[in-house]
Parts: sequence; structure tokens; C-alpha cells
Amino acid sequence: MCLNRGMGVVVGTEEDGFGPARWVSALCSIVVLGPLLGCATTSSVPKMAWVRTDGREIAADLTLLQQWKSDVATCNANLDTGAPSETARGCMAQKGYVLVRRDQTEDVRAAYAVGSSAPCRTDDG
Repeated sequence: MCLNRGMGVVVGTEEDGFGPARWVSALCSIVVLGPLLGCATTSSVPKMAWVRTDGREIAADLTLLQQWKSDVATCNANLDTGAPSETARGCMAQKGYVLVRRDQTEDVRAAYAVGSSAPCRTDDG
């Protein structure tokens, strides 16, 4: 409770329950609990992305982008709504996608591109 008394501001008194001990206790609680609350809102789960297993870039081709949007909707695999279920992952895999960490997207896509463009070899010569 703040009361303006002349030139100063009185924060509170012991009689109204807002004395200095209460303010120190509140401040200590904020200092101790503040960082813990920050930890609760920080996600350690990496960002994920869908990559085509044929190595083609989804965003580079409007047709692929539209197909990807349709596949995500059909499989209920929208990453913006949370982690996809195993069913959604399986559905996307059947449609030719794999779920990877976002920071590895280009490396994985490039690896698939190299693998899909390599000629098939057999051991019989």
C-alpha cells in the first residue's frame, strides 16, 4: 500500500501487514523463483522439419510445396501444433518424408539427393 505523505512515499507499515519484512520476503521470492519460472518456459526440444526422402527441396518448387501442405494436412503432421504422433510420422514416411532436426535439414536433404540420384548397383556386375 503506497501512501503519499508530504514529500515522501510510505510503502507500508507493520500495522497494515506490508512492513519491511514482508517486502524483503516478497523480493527474495521473486529473485529465487524468477529464474526457475524462466526454465519452465524454455524448451529444450529442438525445432524439427520435414524433409523429402527423394532429396528435392520442398520450398524450391511450388508444386512440391502444395503437395507437402496437403500431405501435412492429410497426415495431421503440422509441426506448429506440437510433435507429430507416431501415426502422423508413419503417414508422412509413406508419402516420402522424414522428420529431422531443423538445423540438420539441408545436410539430410543433400544426402538424400545424392542417394536418390546415384545409379543402382548390383553385385552381379
